[in-house]
Amino acid sequence: MLEAVTQMNNKIKAERILLKPGFMDFDRSKQLHITSHQFLRVLKGLGLMPASEETFDLIIRNYCDRGTTAEVNYFRFCNDLDRPQDIFPGYVPKIAPPAPVYTRGIPPAIKSHFFAEKTESIDVVNNRYQQPRVDISCDPSDIEERLRSLVVMKRVRIEQFFFDFDKLRKGHVTKNQFFSILSQLNFNFTQEEYNNLAAKYETNDPERFFNYVAFVASINKAFTTTGIDKAPTVRVPAVTQNDTLLARRKYL
Repeated sequence: MLEAVTQMNNKIKAERILLKPGFMDFDRSKQLHITSHQFLRVLKGLGLMPASEETFDLIIRNYCDRGTTAEVNYFRFCNDLDRPQDIFPGYVPKIAPPAPVYTRGIPPAIKSHFFAEKTESIDVVNNRYQQPRVDISCDPSDIEERLRSLVVMKRVRIEQFFFDFDKLRKGHVTKNQFFSILSQLNFNFTQEEYNNLAAKYETNDPERFFNYVAFVASINKAFTTTGIDKAPTVRVPAVTQNDTLLARRKYL
């Protein structure tokens, strides 16, 4: 793999290839990650494809940091190959980059700031900048309602993302795959919120999969009514501003 990466680096320097814009075209939501198929298309388009599939697979595994080889951290790949000091020997960055710490296979933990106590005892006037952050909008008990509001606000067909992980349409995925799907949708929740939602739709088999069929049916209640194909005269209520209130709460 090192030999293939070195050859890529030499070709980028010799031909002055702009590496990052090709990946950014596939990253509309600016998550610094793209799928492995999109990564393959960019490398083929730039003429940087390794000689063998085994080498390409090693590169994919080296730059996947979300617990699945279906997503590639192209930003880290570009930093390793497209370095300014290779083209401009006298280049010195103004701010020295910190030493990166990568934990492979484990998504970054998001700290919960949920304030479960009563807010009557908080002295906001005298201790405005001394008290810890008070956040009552990330209650783990209403994670499903907030997720439904986000889906309604962004108009996402969430079931399509589960189909990518469930090729045989068995109706369930692993919990790590469920976390990856929400990360792809840029729905960032704390680990406590993830666990609360995963426990609600946990299957009864020994593997304890996530039952996404029941989950999707619950989320899609905001758009349609279950069994409407058998009752064509049923009227589905229109989406109102109250359906997206929980998702818009932090913007208000």
